[in-house]
Amino acid sequence: MHAKKDFALRGALLCVLAAAALLIALLPAPPASATHLTNSAASPSVPWGFNEDWGWGRKEFWPSVADRQLRFAGQVMPDAQSANRFHVQWATVEQRRGHYRWAKTDRVYDSMRRYSAQPVMVLYNAPVWARDPRAACHGGDDCAFPPRVRHLDAWRRFVRRAVERYPDVRAIEIWNEPNLSRFWAPRPDPQRYAQLLAAADDAIDSTGASAPVITGGLIPAMGRRNMDAPEFLWRVYNIAGAESFDGIGTHPYPHEAPFVENMTGWLDALRSVRDANGDAQTPLWITEIGVSTHPSTGVTPEQQGDILVQMYRSVLGHDVRSFIIHRFQVGAEGGYWNGTALVGNGLVAKPAFCELGAAIGSPCVDY
Repeated sequence: MHAKKDFALRGALLCVLAAAALLIALLPAPPASATHLTNSAASPSVPWGFNEDWGWGRKEFWPSVADRQLRFAGQVMPDAQSANRFHVQWATVEQRRGHYRWAKTDRVYDSMRRYSAQPVMVLYNAPVWARDPRAACHGGDDCAFPPRVRHLDAWRRFVRRAVERYPDVRAIEIWNEPNLSRFWAPRPDPQRYAQLLAAADDAIDSTGASAPVITGGLIPAMGRRNMDAPEFLWRVYNIAGAESFDGIGTHPYPHEAPFVENMTGWLDALRSVRDANGDAQTPLWITEIGVSTHPSTGVTPEQQGDILVQMYRSVLGHDVRSFIIHRFQVGAEGGYWNGTALVGNGLVAKPAFCELGAAIGSPCVDY
């Protein structure tokens, strides 16, 4: 059983701090603390890897492509410290109620274990039969939907089966960016998310799995259809309780310079919520992070790798347990997000890919 946290001493303190802490959580991300900006040449100690459509399950996804990508990524991965991200979508696995199809995710999981160490597994997205039929999607074909309350037991069964089928993982992430309307259509609902998180935690407990349970990666978000990450996390603490998770997933993308300081400022905003809830020992898991070479950022391909290395080194020696880079290879997204890729079409490495390997992994070799 994964460890649960003891909250017996926090009640009185929370009564005093609650109002002030909520105000802190809702403010813009604070400046990064100097103690967090280590940026030293210390030995790599935080597991790192890549995020891609590995296990995503869309029609154009092919496990054979994932195998080639993972083999290529493996040449710079740091063996025992590697941590790629493994998507397991409920909507893909159980398209028909009670009928589970694992073939695609089996092959991806096998490739990840062949070319790297333990992945971080993310579980999310209800199948059509479990969704609210009135829920509209405003993010295109790639939206994710929560299940209706009456299908909570089906969600528990899916989580339990996924964890039993894929036991060798570094962590189990419950949902992807649940504070965005794109991934919690039609709009974020921390109360429903907290319910799903607690249900998933119970299901994982029942398997005896030791991997930590982490919240879905929260992303800095604005706009009326999204919810600010610190506010979302605060509500999850109040509804589900800190006993329902062992780590906080985060996607602290810095969209502009200064990149290290902006990333750390977003991490500190989540730390403020965590600490105010008497949960200071719970670590952060960066399950997506990236720097784009899109013209809007002013970052050149030659600068991308150096910035990523600086960002990685800034989290060493602190409370961060993973550093997973989005994305691995350019794809159909275009624009800003394609600019975060470290590998181009035809598996041609961008400068950042080899710079990253040379600095915190293994030097590039001919493929």
